[in-house]
Amino acid sequence: MANISPATDSITDNELQSLQNVQVAPSGNPEVRFIQQCQEWFEAWLDTNKHPVTSGQIPSDQVLMFVFAEAPEVEREEFAPLEQQWKKFFPGAYDLKAQGVVLSNENFRTMYNIRASIGSLNEAFELISGHLKSFHTFALAQLSQRRLLFHLPDGSIESWCEQPTGNQIRASTEALSASRIEKDVQQFHDDNLLYSTNPLAQQIWKGKKYPYKLQTNPEQRIQSYLHLYLHASYKHLSGTVDEEVRGKGGRCDIRVSWPSIAGSEHSHTTTMLELKVLIEGKGASAHRAWALKGIKQAHKYRRVDSQAVYACVFDARKDQTDQMLDLDQVALRDDVRLRRYQMEAPVDDTVAATAKAAKRSAKKSTKKSTKRATKAPPAKTSKKIMRKPRKAASR
Repeated sequence: MANISPATDSITDNELQSLQNVQVAPSGNPEVRFIQQCQEWFEAWLDTNKHPVTSGQIPSDQVLMFVFAEAPEVEREEFAPLEQQWKKFFPGAYDLKAQGVVLSNENFRTMYNIRASIGSLNEAFELISGHLKSFHTFALAQLSQRRLLFHLPDGSIESWCEQPTGNQIRASTEALSASRIEKDVQQFHDDNLLYSTNPLAQQIWKGKKYPYKLQTNPEQRIQSYLHLYLHASYKHLSGTVDEEVRGKGGRCDIRVSWPSIAGSEHSHTTTMLELKVLIEGKGASAHRAWALKGIKQAHKYRRVDSQAVYACVFDARKDQTDQMLDLDQVALRDDVRLRRYQMEAPVDDTVAATAKAAKRSAKKSTKKSTKRATKAPPAKTSKKIMRKPRKAASR
């Protein structure tokens, strides 16, 4: 009878190296995948036209806008106000003079240039504010500035035009490492989520009319934005940023992978990120359990080539006083780097003032009731009246 070796959970180094060449499809909904495709194309365009870009040959008014449509031919009428022409657009040409408005499906296989040019970035914003709605998805490439602005569904167009969300395709030469990635995630938070006025924060929160309420799937939203941010930062360093990577311990939110230095045990080095959002109204015990789950998941996602694993907790609670510091010891024991990121919620001043006044009024009313109760006179008790006996009259 043949010997059957027991199954093992470990991945061999050969298997690990073979997986490095597997391309992970972008995750998320079609709109998010479309924006990822726009960013991929823009990076390739910059690489193809590297010399003209670095030598300043690209005009500042050369702007290219991609607008998402699941089926461009079918949805053509919806975007009629933007249309001045209907010509096929060939993304693989990476045309140096690419500009105007392009209507495209998710994977760039069906693309039409519907406007030959846009006079300026300001004109692009006029087109957006005048003809696109909050449910539309689009990307705006400012070619000479290496900057890509983008809008995902449910975000206010008015707010976006005031403070657009976007990434700059950066060219930093600092080597990739877990420490650098941690620093970049912190920078992403500080620039985009720390304050309610940050551009991206306005796409995550529902707004002042809905205090402490987040858009649907906040973790997926933050994950998608962070993925785009890191991807824009590491592509030129041969870094690969993947979402929803399935491994031994489950499906990790974000994995960053890059070639190891010569002589290393493994051909690539990775850092794994697990994201959790603490949502207002869930309750203290649920918040603690959710953060703890992030630590445990990050620990499970560790690979043999992982330099570090992170549990990134984004705090959207109204009261952020309790930072659950006891979880630091749990993370330390599991060799997980626990990082906390506080988020300020947008609150309407009128709503806040009303809530504060109601709270003061309730407090004052309770105080008065207590005061009346303590100062109330004692209950009356019946008293027997004793009459003095009359003196006998003298005779």
